[in-house]
Amino acid sequence: MRVSSLCLIFLIFCSVAFCAEEIKVDNIVVTSGRAYVVGPKGIDVGTKYYIDRDYVVNTLPKELIGATFIMTANDDKNSIGEDFLKFSVNRPVKVWLTRDSRGDEGKGGKIPDWLSKAKGWTRHEDMKIDVSDANMGFFILNSKDFDKGIITLGGNADPPSAGHGSQYLVLLTPSEKLSVESKYKVISLWAKLKSDM
Repeated sequence: MRVSSLCLIFLIFCSVAFCAEEIKVDNIVVTSGRAYVVGPKGIDVGTKYYIDRDYVVNTLPKELIGATFIMTANDDKNSIGEDFLKFSVNRPVKVWLTRDSRGDEGKGGKIPDWLSKAKGWTRHEDMKIDVSDANMGFFILNSKDFDKGIITLGGNADPPSAGHGSQYLVLLTPSEKLSVESKYKVISLWAKLKSDM
C-alpha cells in the first residue's frame, strides 16, 4: 500500500512538472511583414505592448501578470485574413486575445468571425486590461485553449469586425490540459512502476 501511495504521489508530481514547462514561442509569421516579437519579459503594469507605439499597461488581472506575450504592431489594426498571424508553441497554452473596447458589441462594434464563441473563444466580461492609450481606455479579453504546435489567428479587422481603433495583443498562459505527449509519458511511467512492483 505504501509503495502504491508513493507511486501515485510521484505521478502527480510528474503531471505538474509537465504542465509547468516554460512557454516558448517561435516562428512568428505576420502577413503584413511587420516584425512581431515576444515581449522581453512577462507582461506587467508599465509594460510597453506594441512594437510601434509607446503605450503601456496601467492595470491587468492578477491571473495575467507575468504572462508571455507577443508584441504586435498597432499599424496592423486594419489587418484582414484568417491566417494573418501564425506562431508555434512548445506546449499546450491558453491564448488570451485582447480586443479594443471601442469594438465591443455593447458599444455597437462587432468582433471578427474567427474570434466568435462559435469558433471556441470565450469572452471574459469581468476582466480587462487598462492602458495608457486614452482613446481606447482598455482591452477586452477573450481566451481559447490550443494544443502544442502551430497557432493561427485572423486579422483584427476581419469581417464582420467594426468599431475598433487599435490592434489586438496576444498573451499566453499554460493550458490546464496535458498535451498528448505528456499524457503518454505519464502513462508509460505508471506502467513501468507497476511492472517493477
